[in-house]
Amino acid sequence: MQGPMLRCVLGTRIMPTALSVKVEMVSLSSNIGLHGRRAGEAKAGSPLRTPMRRKGSMRDRLLLTPALQAELEWLAGEGPPNVARHARIVLGRTRGMSIPAVAASVGVHPNTVRNCLRRFEMHGLRGLAHASAGKPKNIAFSDAIRDEIARVAMHSPTHAGEPHAQWSLRRLRSHLLRRGVIQAISVEGLRQLLRGLPLPPAYWRRTARPIRGLSTEMRRALESLAEGPRKDRAIRAQIVLASGRGLNEAEIAAALHIGRVTVRRWLRRFRRAGILGLQSQPRGAVYSHQVRQLVVHTATSSPRSYGVARPTWSLQSLQSALIRHRIVRSISLEYLRRILHDAGVSLRDAQRHQVPDRSPAVVG
Repeated sequence: MQGPMLRCVLGTRIMPTALSVKVEMVSLSSNIGLHGRRAGEAKAGSPLRTPMRRKGSMRDRLLLTPALQAELEWLAGEGPPNVARHARIVLGRTRGMSIPAVAASVGVHPNTVRNCLRRFEMHGLRGLAHASAGKPKNIAFSDAIRDEIARVAMHSPTHAGEPHAQWSLRRLRSHLLRRGVIQAISVEGLRQLLRGLPLPPAYWRRTARPIRGLSTEMRRALESLAEGPRKDRAIRAQIVLASGRGLNEAEIAAALHIGRVTVRRWLRRFRRAGILGLQSQPRGAVYSHQVRQLVVHTATSSPRSYGVARPTWSLQSLQSALIRHRIVRSISLEYLRRILHDAGVSLRDAQRHQVPDRSPAVVG
């Protein structure tokens, strides 16, 4: 057993028990041989000096002394879990295994293997007790757990006792955690795990359908907007045009370097209000052509027919009447003025075109 050497290098205390040997980690700031020195400054005669590597990349094979090799083998079998894992990583490299092969055998990410080897080269055995190495960063699931996750994902959520009819990654993750199938997994990790599976479209939420059937006039208007001076409106027009060509939300977001939420928002507004929905209206809603026609019809009608005791409209009285009669939920005076201007309606001239109202006056 290499107990004395382990205590010298890692600062551990060995406490034999009836069935096993329990290893407790104590302060690494104790007086130990390599404390306070860089790995390359260790004594040349020390059997545990920093491992040597031929000049080159990390693909080269580690060169260990017999004493250091024996210490690593003891740590791999008797050391604390994190130290034993790192010792197995180093031993795997000494046997000529590639970094991906070592990662697969230990159950960690290849980046974890590279970081462990780098710390071992810099600090020797002390680098195996890295403070942030309590567990692997990427959990490697067994084949049984992977099969169970795939089985749940391939069936209806109602079959698994869920109230919804379709899965999403977050819904599936919550279900697996609640049932105890897995202890922890990220949404992105679940996405990678399900990659390549033929998930049934009936049980999985998909992105919104691409916009189909753009008319020639609409396509020309969108292309003109996409080439215009307003960068924000140009991007919105490009979103609609890309969706019309059959691209999904993820592809559009990647091509235009924007978020999927932004893509989804402007596609939804285009479906609701057409090309007018691509204009920014921070203080109010964007109204469809039908709603705008109702606003113009109200402005060219007699105010008395809407319960307003005055012969002509003002912007304030028209705004109040539109909201009171639930033609719109809310509308700003500036947006109302713009609608009337686009329709060629002037409130001063509208009185000439109004049909005389012979209904009794409304007492205001």
